[in-house]
Amino acid sequence: MAIRSVPRAMPPLEAVAHETMAAKLYQQLREAIMSGRFAPGQPLSLRGVAEAVGSSTMPVRGALTRLQAEGALVDGPGRALMVPPMTLELIEELRDVRVAIEGCVAARAAARMTDAHLSAVQQIHDVMDAHAEAGDAAAYLRSNFAFHTSIYTHGASELTLATIQNMWMRIGPFLNMVAPDIAHMRRSMAAHRKIVDALWRRDGAAVRAGIAQDIGDAAEALAGRLRAPQDITLGEACR
Repeated sequence: MAIRSVPRAMPPLEAVAHETMAAKLYQQLREAIMSGRFAPGQPLSLRGVAEAVGSSTMPVRGALTRLQAEGALVDGPGRALMVPPMTLELIEELRDVRVAIEGCVAARAAARMTDAHLSAVQQIHDVMDAHAEAGDAAAYLRSNFAFHTSIYTHGASELTLATIQNMWMRIGPFLNMVAPDIAHMRRSMAAHRKIVDALWRRDGAAVRAGIAQDIGDAAEALAGRLRAPQDITLGEACR
């Protein structure tokens, strides 16, 4: 079931140095998509992105073309690109693949992380919990991305991390549709607490179960949004 999109302002982006503009711009946009800073259906035009980062359109074109080749963006209105739509079938597929891969990687990380690594994850968790209780969805999504990344980097090679990130580029924007619900954020935090507690115990099986709960709950909430009446606009769903 399609959800109509409405215009959204360009999220804040950092200006980057011209000598490394193309590479840094690509990384910045990629992370912004994975962490849910762009909404589903939001157009990204050459001029709009260039103005946001203070550059010419040349490096922007290269970054957007690269993201399009990776499936993170598709052709949108006019000459713009946009975050691609989501279907119930794709939600289910991504859920199952993410549970398998991310659960495995997180379980491996449990056996490798030092107390210092765990303390860093705990700190991110605590900040994310504060964002959830404050109802700050944008900050929560950024912390959520940092939380998972801080775990997965200790349990996977660059090849596997790239696979995980490619899936996050598809699902990340759609977390915008469920994260503003404080009840959802609290349910998600319950799974995150289980993950952190299991990491401290070095219990890989429990870490894997927490990851599965977190991903499954998000997929169920998103599927519910997509099944909602067609007259719900993206702007309403993201409030």
